[in-house]
Amino acid sequence: MRTTLLVLLFALVAGCNNSGISPHLATDISLKRTGPTAVLITVHVKNLGSRGTVPIDVEVDTAPHQPAIHPAAFVLNHQEVRELSKSISASGAVHATLIVKEAERGRLVATKRANVD
Repeated sequence: MRTTLLVLLFALVAGCNNSGISPHLATDISLKRTGPTAVLITVHVKNLGSRGTVPIDVEVDTAPHQPAIHPAAFVLNHQEVRELSKSISASGAVHATLIVKEAERGRLVATKRANVD
């Protein structure tokens, strides 16, 4: 009886794989200087999965930890692409970090960095 319960417990735990739930995304961040004091930040997020994603939270921070892009959490459908862009004022070098998380669980999905002089 005890062995049967252990086998059932292991089968149940093995079937609880959450890897199919987490989103499969392609992310990209680019910085382009559009003038002497202007920089355009562009973020591309694409769902590579075969179904819609869980709500995802996208955030771009610049060098002194100032949020540049931080929209509300959103869901991407099958193969959907979302492009987010914002122009910021900066005369010197700009360092930006893209952070993509699952909005509900807070699980980190992707992190990328970009620089422009």
